[in-house]
Amino acid sequence: MGISVKEFANMVDFTAVSATATEDNVRELVELAKKYEFIAIGVVPCFVKLAKELIGDAQIILGGSAGFPSGDDKTFIKVMMARDMLASGCTEIDMVVNIAYMKSHLFDKAEEDIKSVVDACDGTLLKVILEVTYMTDYEIGKGCEIIAKAGADYVKTGTGWAPNPTTVDHIKLMKAAIGDSIKIKAAGGIRTLETVETMIDLGVSRFGIGKDSALKIIGEIEARG
Repeated sequence: MGISVKEFANMVDFTAVSATATEDNVRELVELAKKYEFIAIGVVPCFVKLAKELIGDAQIILGGSAGFPSGDDKTFIKVMMARDMLASGCTEIDMVVNIAYMKSHLFDKAEEDIKSVVDACDGTLLKVILEVTYMTDYEIGKGCEIIAKAGADYVKTGTGWAPNPTTVDHIKLMKAAIGDSIKIKAAGGIRTLETVETMIDLGVSRFGIGKDSALKIIGEIEARG
C-alpha cells in the first residue's frame, strides 16, 4: 500500500511562490490547505501578513523566505529578512544558499552566510535551499556538508525557479553526503506520485510543491484507492 492523501499532505509545504502569484492565488492556497490539511504553506513575502490572517486558528505552518530566489543577497539582508518573517508570524524559514559563493567554491563564506541566518532564527526551524540543478555533484556534496555543519535543520533541493527539475539522482547524492545528520526537503518540478514515493524511500521527509502539481498527485492517490 502506498502513501495516503493524509500522509502526503502532512509532508507537503503547499506553495504559491512564483513571481506572478496573486492575492487570489494566496486565498485559494489557504482554502485548499485547510481542506486537505497540508502541513505548511509558503507564499511570497509581500503576502505573508495576508496568509497569516487567512490561516487564523488552523493548524497550518506558515513558512517565510530569506534570500529567495537567487541566494546572492548580502548576509545582513538575509538576516533582516529572516527576522522580519519571524516577526510577521512565520514559524519556519527557507533560505537560499549563496549560489555565487558555491559556484566560486568559496565554501567557508557560504557556510558563514548560513550560520548567520541560523543564529537569527534562534531555534526556529531552518531549511537551506541548495538549488541542486545549478550544482555539480561535488558542489552538492560540499553544500550538504556545510549546511549540516552550520546548524540548519533541512537541506532543500530547490526554489522551483530553476529551469530544470529536482531528480531522484539529486536525492541519492544528498543522502550519501549527509546520511541522517539533517533532513531532506525536495522541491522544484516534483509532479508525480511515483516521484514522491521514490523520494520518500530514499529519505525525503518534506516536499515543496505548488498547487497544480499537489492536487494532481492527490488525484493520483485517490484514483489508486
